[in-house]
Formats: sequence, C-alpha cells, structure tokens
Amino acid sequence: MLDKTIPYFGVIMVKDNIKEYPKYNLPNGYSFCMYEDGYENYWAKLEYRVGEFNSFEAAFEYFDSEFIRNKEELYKRCIFVKNEAGEIIATASIWYGNHFGDKLMQRIHWVAVDPDYQGNGIAKALITKTLDTFNELGLGDILYLTTQTWSFKAINIYMEFGFKPYMGEKPVNWKTKSQNFEEENKKAWDIIFDRINNR
Repeated sequence: MLDKTIPYFGVIMVKDNIKEYPKYNLPNGYSFCMYEDGYENYWAKLEYRVGEFNSFEAAFEYFDSEFIRNKEELYKRCIFVKNEAGEIIATASIWYGNHFGDKLMQRIHWVAVDPDYQGNGIAKALITKTLDTFNELGLGDILYLTTQTWSFKAINIYMEFGFKPYMGEKPVNWKTKSQNFEEENKKAWDIIFDRINNR
C-alpha cells in the first residue's frame, strides 16, 4: 500500500542494462495472462484498491483515456496475475511515455498488487515478467518508470532490478511542485532512502 504519511513527490527511475535483472517466479498456483477485453474492470479495481485513485470510476476513466486508444498494443503489453481461483490480483504494463520530450520512450506503467496478496513475491515475479516481455518485444535499450515517495517499498524492488534514480536535468514534460527540479528531486530521494534504510 502507499504510505501517505510522508510528503508526496514524483520521481523517475531509469534502467539502461535491460538484459540484466533477477529472475523471480510466481508462487505455485499463480499464473500470468495478458489483457483481454473487459479486463479494464480488473485494472481499475486493483488501482483503486492500492490507493492510486479515489474511486473505481476514476480509475476506469483513466484506463479508458490512457490505454484504449492503442488497444491493439494492450494485448501484448498489459500483464495480469491470476491467483489459484483464477481471480486477477496484480497488473503491470509496458507503455509509452513522453516525459523526456516528443520522442516516445518505453516505460513500466501502473504496477499494482492487491493488498491482500502483497508480501508474497508477486511484485518481483511481475517485474521479471514485464522485463522479459519488454525484451521479447524488442522495444529498445532503455526503460524508465515514474513513481512517488509514497511508493518507497516498490522503489526498493525496482532498485533490485537495476532501476536507478534519475538525477539529471528536469525532463521536458515533467511537472514539479516548485521551479527548482533538482532541489525538489534531491529532497524526494532523501525521503525515499531514509524510509528504505530505516523501515
């Protein structure tokens, strides 16, 4: 779950060694599947359950605006995890991002594991599968993701997979609270590392 007791700042992480990462498998009885028509309902329920949206309806509307215009890509890029009963309990996508300018780059997007299933290795297996899919599709040699201070537990997992904090100049299309991206970014990462190191 998100830790909303700490200040919110968005951050970026970048991975350039896309072939190198740990390999984790799902627990016995769990399985991967790709997006099918109607799975937007499961996606919206998951993202609402983990606190990314204030309502199921808001999550559903976001999915419709972000993903459906490239629906054919969803079948190849949007991954789900099913439990032993066949219920959808996690998701992640490889999607397009334009934070660094007009040229679209590939990003890991909207990773979520149902709170009832967190802490069982689902997230690590899901990130492995996402990176496997990225490489199988031949999508390039760099990958990034956006996240926030509230997700420091997930950030710790991303770092295990070789994602590094982005500490460069303000990306062209990045929105910040203040005019000083470098100062704000450093503050965000100070908060994240403090939580990771002291939990």
